[in-house]
Amino acid sequence: MNRRKKGRTYALSAILVMSGFLVDTKFHNLLAQETTPSAETSKSEIKLLRQQLELMGESMQKQQEQMQAIQNRIEAIAAEKSSPGTITTPTTTAQAAPVTREEVKQEVDNYLSTKEAHEKLGLSLPNMATAEYTPDDEKYALGFKTNDGKFSLNTGARMQFRYTFKDRDEDAGQNDLNDINLRRARVYFGGNIYSKIVHYYVEFDADKFNLGLRDFYVYFTPLEELNAKIGYFKVPFNRQRMSSSSKLLFQDRSIASEAFDQDRDVGFDIYGKPFDGHVEYHAAVFQGAGEKFSGVDNTDNKLMYVLGARYNPFGKYDYYDETDVKYSEKVKATVGAAVTFDPKIVDVKQTDTNGITGTVDLGVKYKGISWNNEYYVRRENPDLTGSPTVDSDGLYTQIGYFVIPKKLEFDARYSMVDPNKDAANDLQKEYAVGVNYYFRDHRSKIQADVGHYATDAVGENIDENRIRLQYQIIF
Repeated sequence: MNRRKKGRTYALSAILVMSGFLVDTKFHNLLAQETTPSAETSKSEIKLLRQQLELMGESMQKQQEQMQAIQNRIEAIAAEKSSPGTITTPTTTAQAAPVTREEVKQEVDNYLSTKEAHEKLGLSLPNMATAEYTPDDEKYALGFKTNDGKFSLNTGARMQFRYTFKDRDEDAGQNDLNDINLRRARVYFGGNIYSKIVHYYVEFDADKFNLGLRDFYVYFTPLEELNAKIGYFKVPFNRQRMSSSSKLLFQDRSIASEAFDQDRDVGFDIYGKPFDGHVEYHAAVFQGAGEKFSGVDNTDNKLMYVLGARYNPFGKYDYYDETDVKYSEKVKATVGAAVTFDPKIVDVKQTDTNGITGTVDLGVKYKGISWNNEYYVRRENPDLTGSPTVDSDGLYTQIGYFVIPKKLEFDARYSMVDPNKDAANDLQKEYAVGVNYYFRDHRSKIQADVGHYATDAVGENIDENRIRLQYQIIF
């Protein structure tokens, strides 16, 4: 027997012996359990063991097919070494140059490292989880899943390290501020359980070094048109709040969004994206106690209800990302509206008050340009006789443009809040410009901005200038 045959025989024998040993060992263990059942062993357990034996038999057959594929590949290598570019025939194969043991081993190792080999050779262990490192994923870094796809665990983390300088109004008795902080520091887990349509997500944060629970929910996705979410998560009211804080155009949301959004809450949401994502809807109910909910009973017996609808004329719109870092080759647009009954104000539940908050928004993306706008209105009607109704509104508009596609972006924003339309000298305004540089999309980027914030209070102008520099990394 020449060296080529010896090398091939060595490799195939080693693989078959290992595979046979694993299967034979498990086979005899299971057979022993089946032939000498204890008094408590039920018929269903015996049936389950038989099913496992059948699976192992199928696996053995698959493994033999894989061994044959490896053998064919080795013969092809030998033929290629003998006459590169010629057609392989039985004669040329027999006269081929010998294949060394190292070459055979390298070829086998290369094949066994492929995803195809993992899936086929792993059939004898149907519940074994496989790991996959996904550094290019937008959120997660490492994932595990079972071969049947019914269970998975993905994990990731992100950090926003920020420097802030605030030039405050000394005439209003305020002092300047120099600050270095972790604006956001988060760890999160997500995946699916029991099936491919039952998902979960958990996120913890140490924002500004305060440890807390950020999200905790389960969601069901049987159809694109009909899904459900239950737990603790963002209220689907305004689009800027729904956008991920890792994908904001500026380092923080506008002052209008902060004043009118409903943040997170405990509740239940039914939602969907029918008509191939051209339409999206939400119908949700929440406790209404906000992020600072301490677990006490809902003493006022009022829940918060949210209805929302969205139209995407050119198909699905990624409103979780405020930028156009992906550089859309075609125009993308979205227009939406939502209403909240008995809303919160700055994430605080209002008691003895009937209220309603509404919003409309417009967003456009095209070849590095992103343009986002929202307008908010709110009415508070206290139950106390003689208390006046309070109407308020606010808005923001912002635009970003990549001067170097997917790398260098400039942005600008204007935002306004009027807390009480019947009161004078209470307008709050925000003006900001900034620049962002993306090393690896949102996974690694630097953001810098300069902002001016002005508030009219009792006839006095309170001004503040801010300079911020932030680095974000997702890992």
